[in-house]
This record gives sequence, C-alpha cells and structure tokens, in this order.
Amino acid sequence: MKTFRILVPTDFSDSALLALEHGIFLAKKFEGELVLLHVAELPTITIHDFPSDLFDLAREAGMDRMGELLDEQEVVLPPVKRVVLSGTPAEPAADVIVDYAKSNDIDFIVTGTHGRRGVRRLFLGSVTEEVVRCSPCPVLTMRTHKEAWSLPRADRILVPVDFSAATRQVIGAASRIAEHYDAAITLAHVVNLDYYPYYGFGSDAFPEIRKSMIEASEAKLTELAAELQAAGLVVSWKTIKGHPAVALRQLAEETDTDLIVIGSHGRSGFDRAMVGSVSEKVLRSAHCPVMVINTGDDSEQWSVSA
Repeated sequence: MKTFRILVPTDFSDSALLALEHGIFLAKKFEGELVLLHVAELPTITIHDFPSDLFDLAREAGMDRMGELLDEQEVVLPPVKRVVLSGTPAEPAADVIVDYAKSNDIDFIVTGTHGRRGVRRLFLGSVTEEVVRCSPCPVLTMRTHKEAWSLPRADRILVPVDFSAATRQVIGAASRIAEHYDAAITLAHVVNLDYYPYYGFGSDAFPEIRKSMIEASEAKLTELAAELQAAGLVVSWKTIKGHPAVALRQLAEETDTDLIVIGSHGRSGFDRAMVGSVSEKVLRSAHCPVMVINTGDDSEQWSVSA
C-alpha cells in the first residue's frame, strides 16, 4: 500500500512553523510520512570569494535547523524525511517545490504564506501562490496573524462550489479532510450578476433572472449536500450574492469558518493576469487557512471514499 506523503516547505518563518505543526498533525491523521523541505536559494553567477562548497554549507545549515525544529515539537512525530535542495534565480523556490512534489509522489502540501498585498506583493511575488497554481496535489496555506489557527483543528469547513465539472473533485477533497477533523461542511455558491439599469419598455427582467439563478443554485446545493449526508457527514448549504471573493470572505467570517477548501483552474501567465483568480484572492484575504485544489488535468483527484 502506498505511503501517504505530506510535504512541508520551510523558510523558517513564523508561517512556515505553523505549517509544520499542521503538517505533523495531518501526517499522523493519514498515517503517512512527513517530508520537510528547505530550498537554499543560491546565486546563478559565481561571485569572487564565495566558498566553492556553498551549497554543501547551506545544506548542512538547513538540515541542522530542521532538526532543531523537529526536536522542539512537543508531540510524537510521524516518520519524517528532511530534504535540502538548491534554488536559483533561474529555478526559483516555487519551481523546486513543485518539481519535488511531482517527482516524489507527494499527496499533500502544507505551506505558510506571508499574505502580502498590493504593490509589495506585485514586486516580490509569492512562492505560495506559484506553488498553488502549479501543484499536482492539494495545497493547504496558512499565514500567521491573530485569527490564524493556534492548534491543528477545524470544526467548520467552507466549500465554495461553482457547479463546474471540477466541483465534485473539490468536494471530495473537502470530505476527506472533514472526516479526519470530524468537521461540519458548508457548501456555498455565489450568484454574481452585474446590475445594469433597464431602460427599455416593459418590466425589468433582472429580478426574475436573479431569482431563477438562486433557485437553481439551491436545487443543486441540496442535491450535493444530500450525497454527503448519505456518506455520514454534517452538511449545510447557502447561496450568497455579490463578488465571489468578497462574498466568500465575509461568509467565512460571519460563520466563524476554520478552513476554506476551494478549487483553482491553475491559470498562469497572460490568461491568469486577465481573468484573475477567485482562489488567490480568497487565499490572500481570508481570516483562516485555505486549502486550494488544483483542478487542472494533471492534478491528483481525491474522492470521498479514498
């Protein structure tokens, strides 16, 4: 039987330490192996007076630091593997992490994020967001702030659904997590219909269109919830209105959600810049950890019974 492998990339920041705590918890829950990975970012061009064995020194320091972090944990550890790899401007940390996940059959990634916004995020970029876009498996992200998980727990899981072909893939992943956390699930669909004033003759069709969309959403949510309830899960559902990322963030705060599980199409480059990503906006602004399921063709698909 295949060993379940959870990858925790670490840069030794506070958010990475929180990710390690949750990675340990999940590795034990899934009776799997934890892989702790540090990417030592090195210069591409050789600089005068730099030691020739720079990576060996970085690897030794990284292994020692990871060993210290593991020794500081006040819980029984699952099987753990420590890995240090080199990163360069030509092959940045995100690429190294994703390549390792693909080539080593990783089932789950738990990573911290610094939650940068605006101009700072635009210039610095985000290793986490790039990993989320390209990962072949689910990615659980968390950042350190006053609302972040202080313990590895989740009582309420919010699952946004868009009724696309990937909806069941996202729900399947959320269901597995709910089973291990003994958590309740809330399915949510956002009706986002821009309002344009009606200047023609006759009645304004907008209220009827919105009513029809809400009724269709409720019918589909009821069907999905019934399937999960039949599997023994505690499930509720809600149709909300507004801009998806904003409406979902507000709902998560109002319902005291502990974890959001959301799908992503994994767009990159020009397409992502033009279309944007609801999952990335939720990841940056949510008060709680966010698990992103890459629903692209190369992603791992979890089922409720897996």
